[in-house]
Amino acid sequence: MWYFTGYSLLIMFTLLFLIGCAGVEKEKSPSDTKITIEPYNMSEKETLLISKTGVEQINFFKLNGTLKEDDDLQFSVEVFENGKFKEELLKTWGELETKYNDSLISFGISDSRDEDHSLKLLNGIPSGLATTFYSNNMTTSSFSLLIDEKMTLEKNKPIYLTAWLGTTKNELYSGRGRNGELPPGIEGAELAYFYKVLWTDK
Repeated sequence: MWYFTGYSLLIMFTLLFLIGCAGVEKEKSPSDTKITIEPYNMSEKETLLISKTGVEQINFFKLNGTLKEDDDLQFSVEVFENGKFKEELLKTWGELETKYNDSLISFGISDSRDEDHSLKLLNGIPSGLATTFYSNNMTTSSFSLLIDEKMTLEKNKPIYLTAWLGTTKNELYSGRGRNGELPPGIEGAELAYFYKVLWTDK
């Protein structure tokens, strides 16, 4: 009888210990949050399909990782005029997904062909699409990627994914980047849009 009671107590203590360890692991794992982002290369067929939508320029990216409950991913477009920050457009945050498994996001631009020559900006987030129009009289523009490989997000540090630069002059720096930072030479653009993602607190 004593052996049976001792054996039962041993099993109970072992189970309690394992449950406690599992709880600690559960609490610790979200602190190891890792969110990665990388360019998504479209197939020939996907490129052909996009060309039928009227969207003239667009880049896609893949997100992977899991957020903690008190974390957030923000997607937005920063507007610069003559190299200086002016405003932030299409900012989306809160109530979005917390788990990303090859989730696609995108930034695209399309000419509205209206009299004011405004551009339609498209912000594709995992849960939908946000759009806005922006007045534009630029005669020359460039559209380029600002990352060329998989990157890991750092909390409260924005990663810039795509740049659109415009000017009314005859020459323009391409704005190509590699490390997710604002490219050099943006002061040469009279108008610029930068698509960014930011991992931050909710």
